[in-house]
Amino acid sequence: MRFKVYLLRYRGRRLAFRDVLNGPKYTGDLISEQVTLGSERFDMVSLRCGDPVVPSPIPVLYQPVLLGFSTLAFRLRGFERVERGASVFGVVQEWHCELP
Repeated sequence: MRFKVYLLRYRGRRLAFRDVLNGPKYTGDLISEQVTLGSERFDMVSLRCGDPVVPSPIPVLYQPVLLGFSTLAFRLRGFERVERGASVFGVVQEWHCELP
């Protein structure tokens, strides 16, 4: 199902809601997957565009948790992988998802 996704954080820091509304919006299908790395399992949600060859416009959300929902929208919170130079770390990310 297609959703419009707003990112509520930038590198772990919460954005003001006016910045979220005036910022970029990403539209696509939400895909839920489970990945096994070694002996550990990770849940993840990604946003896919209409073309399956095109990579996701936003980073994958790992270990997503449903924060709340209403009639036309819901929010997810999880972890996003951030690469800065040679280092890699995870930060908290929240998605506000609504029908386009």
